[in-house]
Amino acid sequence: MTGQLDRIRELEKLYNTQQNNSSEKIVAVTSGKGGTGKTFFAANFAYQFALTSKILLVDLDFNLSNLHLLFNANPKKTLNSYFDSKSLFSEVITKYNSNLDLIFGDSGLINQNKPTIAQIEKLFADLEKISVRYDLIILDIGAGVSDENLSIISKAKSKLIITNPEPTALMDAYVLIKLLKSSNTDNGINVIVNRCIDEREGYQAFDNLKSAVDHFLKTKINFIAEIPESTEVRKSIIDQKPLAEKTKSSPVISAINRSILEFSKNHQVLNINQPSFQPSF
Repeated sequence: MTGQLDRIRELEKLYNTQQNNSSEKIVAVTSGKGGTGKTFFAANFAYQFALTSKILLVDLDFNLSNLHLLFNANPKKTLNSYFDSKSLFSEVITKYNSNLDLIFGDSGLINQNKPTIAQIEKLFADLEKISVRYDLIILDIGAGVSDENLSIISKAKSKLIITNPEPTALMDAYVLIKLLKSSNTDNGINVIVNRCIDEREGYQAFDNLKSAVDHFLKTKINFIAEIPESTEVRKSIIDQKPLAEKTKSSPVISAINRSILEFSKNHQVLNINQPSFQPSF
């Protein structure tokens, strides 16, 4: 019980220090539940954004990381080795191409504890130090609404919530937005509706979510894009290569390009001092 109370106090401290200290360059990609395609979206969003901007993509799905699988990487140094002081921060950054850098996590470590609040604070301090090298720092956060996830999301002014048209996914997205609202970190919420049978399904799903948010939470959320269901997504995951790297023309890539353009507009409005993005595809 004492350990749980100490953890709660740590998290409260992190919320208090982060709520007014969110970074203009940090974007949190998150979801209320697993299985929405969050990591697929984060990987391809980052890859496609890196065609015109300098991007750092960080896997913050603690102990269930799988970003390395989508990029067919076998990292020797990861966030866990950084947290354990076995690697310098600079050593865990992997260059994927000239504009895209990656930081991988670990998956399935039996004895690995969650990072402490001090470790999370140190991570963000180091991210802030190198932020001058990047246009955006994209965080692929674990699914769900754990205190750790919420505290990390609070560091980002812009949030990308990945959901799909299923009622359970929309409900979990609503719960996530509700918790962000309750902690006063509900600024910059953007919604991607993934795995849509058609365009109408994506718009309808967002309208249902927005109606509930408008009525009960009185906060603003932005629709970014709907992404179609596609067998090519499954194949790219099996091939362990970002779909955006495999093909330049497909309905899914077109939807991701639209999401970048719409996100860039919203992000610029939210961060008036941030240089504007001019993605071109």
